[in-house]
Amino acid sequence: MQSYLADMQHEFDWNDLKFFLALYRSKRMVMAAHTLGIDQTTIARRVRQLEKSIGAQLFTKTPEGYEITPAGERILPLALEVERATGRAREEIGGEAGQLSGTVRVGAPDGLGIHFVAPVLTRFQEDYPDIQIELLVRSRTFRLSRQEAHLTFSMALPTSGRLLARRMTEYHLGFYASRDYLAQHGTPKTLEDVKDHNYVGYVDELLPTDAMRYQVELGITNPVLFGSNSILAQREAIREGAGIGVLPAYVIHDDPDLVPILAPRHVLKRTMWILSHQSTEDLARVRLVSEYLQNATRASRARFVL
Repeated sequence: MQSYLADMQHEFDWNDLKFFLALYRSKRMVMAAHTLGIDQTTIARRVRQLEKSIGAQLFTKTPEGYEITPAGERILPLALEVERATGRAREEIGGEAGQLSGTVRVGAPDGLGIHFVAPVLTRFQEDYPDIQIELLVRSRTFRLSRQEAHLTFSMALPTSGRLLARRMTEYHLGFYASRDYLAQHGTPKTLEDVKDHNYVGYVDELLPTDAMRYQVELGITNPVLFGSNSILAQREAIREGAGIGVLPAYVIHDDPDLVPILAPRHVLKRTMWILSHQSTEDLARVRLVSEYLQNATRASRARFVL
């Protein structure tokens, strides 16, 4: 990396790395600009300035957004380390003043992120207003080694990488259908009966983890007539009468339109984890958010079980 930096053609402005990281993470100029609270022309100008200093193209524009180039991949570890060092320095200065500041990015699946994590982090920010929260709600996994998020909720333990996992809680999933659907099609009494009903579930090839292959575990061979990578979209489809599906307890909220089926005999049990990366574990603000989320989850255990 040092020899690569030595080959740069012009004076290097370390501040440009901030704009590089924003575009790398968001893949869109407008989203990167929104993240930093500036206009997108500034993002474009500062990234071009960085490319000129390095003497290499860092991004290519694709229909899916800006993708990092091999040259960008070589700069990325440096940019991440500068960001971490800046965060540590800010914390040391903030610690001397008696308060923490900075940004903490938290990743979560859509149902959990919207119905549980967002309200908890709102309460956190009331207690710690100088810490900026960024909640990333996606169905896919986050690359913590590249600081796409500082913390992320996971339904499975990691199998590789320098990741730290803390157990949050056990959570349950069960079959649900709408009252109208059951009135028209009848209520299944056994798992064998479910095979005669329309099924709502995940799009198989988009599953982020095998822990979500509920049909395989339950021995259900129904084709998914309404599929989505979003659990909230599945819940709404079930509520509107599209069929029967498996939903986690934390997205139900005692909804009177959703009727539990085959419970408690056929309830799936899973474990929820919160993951962090060793490179950011020493950031006090990240530890603070992690501990707050852990305590809030344990205090709300009744929300996660049937």
